[in-house]
Amino acid sequence: MGPVTRETDLPDPVLVGVDFTATELRVVLVDGDGEVVERERYDLGPLPDEAAWAWEVGGRIATSFAREGQKRWAQAIAVACPGLVDPIAGVLVESGGQPEWDGLHVVDAIRRHIDAPVVALNRVQAALRGEWSAGAADGTMDALYVCLRGIPQAAVLSNGRILSGAGNRAGSLPALPELTPGEPIVSATLEQITGVLADLAALVDPVVVILDGEEEHVGPLGPVLQGVLDEVSPGARVVRPALGEGSAILGALRAAEILAYEGERTERLE
Repeated sequence: MGPVTRETDLPDPVLVGVDFTATELRVVLVDGDGEVVERERYDLGPLPDEAAWAWEVGGRIATSFAREGQKRWAQAIAVACPGLVDPIAGVLVESGGQPEWDGLHVVDAIRRHIDAPVVALNRVQAALRGEWSAGAADGTMDALYVCLRGIPQAAVLSNGRILSGAGNRAGSLPALPELTPGEPIVSATLEQITGVLADLAALVDPVVVILDGEEEHVGPLGPVLQGVLDEVSPGARVVRPALGEGSAILGALRAAEILAYEGERTERLE
């Protein structure tokens, strides 16, 4: 008779949240009690193709497990991606990060390194999910998250559901200009952004409008937008992200939690 494996000797399941931009990667591992067991941030250099991205990002995630001596296993992984994401195919269709990432097969690339359920999602939607979970939108069912960093984009929480749209383009803001960090927002641009966001808020009727961006941009915009919303969407409050740069990674962890639960439920049904 071989040695008996005790339950305490088995690897512990963890949820993995990943958030990346054109220049930065964050990886967080959370155990079954919700405690963070690993948190890492890495700079990303040029990654000109899918193979380079998979080697760098997938390898970093795998390293997080190797560093622990394989004492843990990934119950589910969620990746917050910069740009338009097809969550069914697991593809970053249009990259808001490095342009070479258009068409990046995020899920397949990660699974080359780790055999686990993986989901890809837009990082602005992930940020809204994070703020909804434990931030500025906590306790609400209707919220609007607007990111003015890089290509402007929004995410909408309506009646407790984050909207994606038929082509996963819900929240696109093509009428808004890309703002330059370090440069103040001029009056004409301020008026343009205020008008677009006020119309959007009037359409979706949120409890909160979360403005994320550089201080020189959202600082002047916030009070002006609030004044207009008091007229067109009474009761809506303009706020900043409560979680700061942690919004997207928390949203990714919440998505991983949902993915893990759905996997367990499917196994029970089978």
